[in-house]
Amino acid sequence: MKIWISGGLYASVLVVTQFIMQYVMLPRLLLESAGQEAWITVLILGVYALVVALAVVWIACRFPDRDPLKAIRCTLGSWATYPIVLLYCAFNVLIYAMSLSDVQTFTKILLLPDTPAWVLAVMIALFTIYTVLQGVEPIARTAYGVLVPLVLVILVLPFGVGKEIRLLQIDPFLWKGFSGVLRGAWLALPWAGQSLIVLSLMRHLSLRVNPYKWTLIGVGSAHLALAIMVLLISLVFGSILPSRLLYPGHELFAIVALTESIERIQAGIMVLWLCGSLINITLHLYVAVEEGSLALGIQRRGWITLILGAAGVFLAQWAGGALYRRSIAREAWWIGMHIAGQLAVLALLGLATLLIRMRQGAGTSA
Repeated sequence: MKIWISGGLYASVLVVTQFIMQYVMLPRLLLESAGQEAWITVLILGVYALVVALAVVWIACRFPDRDPLKAIRCTLGSWATYPIVLLYCAFNVLIYAMSLSDVQTFTKILLLPDTPAWVLAVMIALFTIYTVLQGVEPIARTAYGVLVPLVLVILVLPFGVGKEIRLLQIDPFLWKGFSGVLRGAWLALPWAGQSLIVLSLMRHLSLRVNPYKWTLIGVGSAHLALAIMVLLISLVFGSILPSRLLYPGHELFAIVALTESIERIQAGIMVLWLCGSLINITLHLYVAVEEGSLALGIQRRGWITLILGAAGVFLAQWAGGALYRRSIAREAWWIGMHIAGQLAVLALLGLATLLIRMRQGAGTSA
């Protein structure tokens, strides 16, 4: 039985997955590169993410059930989907593993410092594998449950840190020049390209829903919220201190002045962030499992889920923690690999779509 999700659930997944991990990882990198104009960098990232996502949506809408991979497989043959699926699955397994590494490091540093990192990774992976086997609907509904309090946090936070905001923290404007803004955007493009994940969500979106509108709402809102949060970090901490903090976004909640129960606020928000991070990890593993199993014609996905889930745990331990990820995030080969993979998937989808249209046109003429 086909499972359809509403536009609200679809947008919730996009907001949570696009916002949560980027907010944990990106502010330090962006503020170090672009200074107090890092919020402009985030808006540039949002444009790139929307271009990628809307291009996929446009291609998907050319086919029944908005499932281009199925149409390519049925019209051109399985061979035509293998290059796309191979790149796409590898891309999502890599994101799953690196996000798993980020979350285990975040949890170990801030919550469970005496627990071995690999134990945390195994626990997270087991939860992720179980959720993946339940399908996309539980992931979408959980994302909606995270989104509602997340919006409340974003709306209330400016008032909570209002006494610490200093407008002079962002003066002078373009302190590092527009080249700094572009350099920050270049470093962060691998994160923005994760909006490619709409390729796997589209087939589960209700056919009565306008995919362009809800993709715009999901991806656009996530980057707008991220820009606001990065701007708040600049207004409170300036442009130099955040680049020296491990998690500058988290430090904002240490100075909330709405109540004296700061620890409770921090704990609640940390749980919210961890739930969102688990959704992000789960979704990328789900996508890798679903596309890989469909391409290979596998009906029972239990074993492939276990294999990819375990592979992500080993890759997370090999790749290292958040500090290592931040170091390779500045490497040209790392950035180029991500962007090339994203654009290659788009190009192959577009080429296959063109071939299908040409074949259909030839059939009609005949």
